[in-house]
Amino acid sequence: MRKQKILIFSDCYIYGGSEKLMAFLLKNEILNKNFIFLYAYRKHKSYEIGLENEKLLDRKGNHPLLLLSNETLFHKINILKVNNLVKKVIKFPFFLVEKIKFYFLWNLLVLMYLLLKTKPTLVHINNGGYPAAKSCNIFVVANYLTIKTKIIYQVNNQAQSCNSFLERIYDKFIYKNVNLFINASHKAKQQLVEKRNFNPNKIVLVDNCVPLPEVKKNKQELFKELNIPLDSFLIVEVAFLSERKGQRYLIDALSDLFKNQLLSKEKVYCAFVGNGEQESFLKNYINELGLNSNIFLLGYRNNSEDFISACNLFILPSIKDEDMPLVLLSALGYGKPIIATDFAGISQVIETNVNGVLLPNNLGTFKETLANEIYRLYNEEFLRVKLGSNARETYANYSPATYGIKLKQIYEQTYAS
Repeated sequence: MRKQKILIFSDCYIYGGSEKLMAFLLKNEILNKNFIFLYAYRKHKSYEIGLENEKLLDRKGNHPLLLLSNETLFHKINILKVNNLVKKVIKFPFFLVEKIKFYFLWNLLVLMYLLLKTKPTLVHINNGGYPAAKSCNIFVVANYLTIKTKIIYQVNNQAQSCNSFLERIYDKFIYKNVNLFINASHKAKQQLVEKRNFNPNKIVLVDNCVPLPEVKKNKQELFKELNIPLDSFLIVEVAFLSERKGQRYLIDALSDLFKNQLLSKEKVYCAFVGNGEQESFLKNYINELGLNSNIFLLGYRNNSEDFISACNLFILPSIKDEDMPLVLLSALGYGKPIIATDFAGISQVIETNVNGVLLPNNLGTFKETLANEIYRLYNEEFLRVKLGSNARETYANYSPATYGIKLKQIYEQTYAS
């Protein structure tokens, strides 16, 4: 039987979790036995570094596209060490160019040409949220104006509210011309229904997956790299450094625990793996609190899984716009005790005192609750072992094999309907 040709399109200003998910898809053995995958993405440096780390940059079937967007540019401007007024001045002309719809028209033509050139059986659009990357919705328009093939549209985060009458009309067009939407959590599905008025019957849930790569550096090597004793208690968060990921709350919680001498500064350390727009702020904040010997900002690492594997406790203290983070699934697979915020897909995965601990998303008490749970798990080794063991068992539900079987069924049902 001839393999069907599936075109995946993804666009993100960084190479983040939703992009990694597509990398796992492209490498999935079950899917590659049954389909031919083309991969189109907006070409920019940081994205291609991510693809290179996944050993996917030079794969046959890639289609890097010269698409226009302010997202990556504005992200780079946001991390500049200049005041906000200067940042706004730099952004303004690019904002105007986008407002007159030049980007829309250019991207539409590029995507129409791609579809006419590749003629896929099925298109799989991968978007970080909704509406999120504008090019993802433009792709639906391009398909309507050209080959009118079937579309699966994946939304990896919670949808934002609809802001205008014109946006509602655009939503109706997108909804009508997409065959199926995919979410990873019940909450994300609910948001598409409530905030964008999409019919729930057209939305299916597919759990994310994470393969577990072999550890490149063991615990002893990483602790030596961090210059901390081998018997240290290491807390790790792997995430983009941004307000929504809650790094500041974790820093505050640890600061309070050290001040109250509930944790020893000679024993407990914390490593943040990732980069982002809050990197300078967090670095200064850590220095102001006198914690630069205990809390490390390690930047982006292509071996982030090594830090998860080596840690004593994995924490993801997100405060907003979260769904089902892939790093959480990695922590499950490596059998780590986990503390995470009670969000959307996270609460589908984690059950308090069974395979982790969920924190109520209450900013008024968040720091204190986080500190209490860190202190509790630090002192209760038996509980940490139990949570880690159960976490490893939970991971089986989010394995690449399970993901491949589910997605294969969706692809076949969609293009056959």
